[in-house]
Amino acid sequence: MSEAVLDQKSAAVLASELGRSLSGEVLVAGEPGYDDARTIWNAMVDTKPVVIARCATTEDVVASVNLARRHGLQVSVRCGGHGVTGKALADGGLTIDLTHMRGVQINPNNNTATVGGGSLLGDVDTATARHGMIVPAGIVSETGVGGLALGGGIGWFSRKHALTCDNFLSLKLVTASGEVVTASESQHPDLFWALHGGGGNFGAVTAFEFKAHKFGPEMRIGVALHHPEDAVKALAEYAKIYPELPDHVGWHAALKQSMPGLPFVPEPLRGKRLLLMIVMYLADSREEEGEKLVERLIAVGKPAAKAMTVMPFGTRVQKLLDPEFPNGNRYYTKEAHINELPEEALEILVSRWGEMNMSGEIEIIGLGGAMARVSPDATAFANRHHNWWLNFALHWDDAELDASNIAQIRAAHEALKPWLGTGVYANMLNFDEADRLIEAYGGQERYDRLARVKTQYDPDNFFRSNNAAIAPIGAAAPHKQ
Repeated sequence: MSEAVLDQKSAAVLASELGRSLSGEVLVAGEPGYDDARTIWNAMVDTKPVVIARCATTEDVVASVNLARRHGLQVSVRCGGHGVTGKALADGGLTIDLTHMRGVQINPNNNTATVGGGSLLGDVDTATARHGMIVPAGIVSETGVGGLALGGGIGWFSRKHALTCDNFLSLKLVTASGEVVTASESQHPDLFWALHGGGGNFGAVTAFEFKAHKFGPEMRIGVALHHPEDAVKALAEYAKIYPELPDHVGWHAALKQSMPGLPFVPEPLRGKRLLLMIVMYLADSREEEGEKLVERLIAVGKPAAKAMTVMPFGTRVQKLLDPEFPNGNRYYTKEAHINELPEEALEILVSRWGEMNMSGEIEIIGLGGAMARVSPDATAFANRHHNWWLNFALHWDDAELDASNIAQIRAAHEALKPWLGTGVYANMLNFDEADRLIEAYGGQERYDRLARVKTQYDPDNFFRSNNAAIAPIGAAAPHKQ
């Protein structure tokens, strides 16, 4: 499919044409609001769409898709703009911006949440908390629901309620032909399967219907802080205990570059390089079992400080990491799945952490539980069978440091290669990882099934501005691994 190249005058004409069909806003370069609308989380991305369609309704999305198809424009779909590669924006093309479609409706009688395609996790958390419910999602409240959920959705509740996509009931989307379809177990089941981890390759999702779960709204949470010299021993104990924990306990670790001034951090430890270990009791916060279990786990190793409290999940716990990952920094991530954390690997990890002079953290997110018990063939999401997700989530603000910092992160990842599992999380594929696409989807057979669905619903590869783009059959496909 060839793409049109537009000058500013032509872009203005197209924007005027689209504006006559939209109830939302249309922006082009030079207009008030355009630069804000093209600014996303990762400052490494400086992308300039010729037209940004800020849609307010599904009908607006249909009009935008139809115009882009008629004029041969590259298209992207933006929800939260929180992806590291910046694929939410179409350089020189048309960006379908869903950020005004953030409505969330909760039905407490049937335990469902209907979520607008542009909603952020924080929107869902706030709405569900009012009813003592949650939808399992990610770990930063400013992340877009769409990108997270369509790629899988790993988060605090994955052990108890599986992935975000595992809680889909139905999705409304606009296909490349401009048709509005609803995908569910009974309608377009092949498409429904593909949307469980296949990303935004099949259309622009304007509404999600999720299964919601009773919880809280308060969570029992425990934290322990460890000095670098104690980190290996603490993590080694963690690695032995974690696989035996029940599903209703989440236990995660983060090697923090600089410990923020959170309420539970003593003043002398703020700003220090520390290992943070965080325990979440995913059942009733009032249970005595939870208090005893959390207390036992935060005492593991030789913590420099530890604390336990009960706080609202949606308005407090889910926002703990937000200040550490603000918009406008230069982000690079590198991730892997891990099944074992022997001391030799931990010594290398902690040593490499000590050499890094960046902001952010190296995350060890506990997996297993409910997400691992979903049948491998039930969804397009692959790589469910690992114990941990390791993620180098680091950032800085000086562009001159890009090459050296990225090289340092890659080298640290490579040093751990003997212990890394197979597979990669499709949502976290970075600029330099196109050769891992087949791996992200769990192998050639699963990728080929996704390609067949892609061919049925988007044969011309209209929706190809994706973090893990799937080509229709007959188009240029990724290298087979």
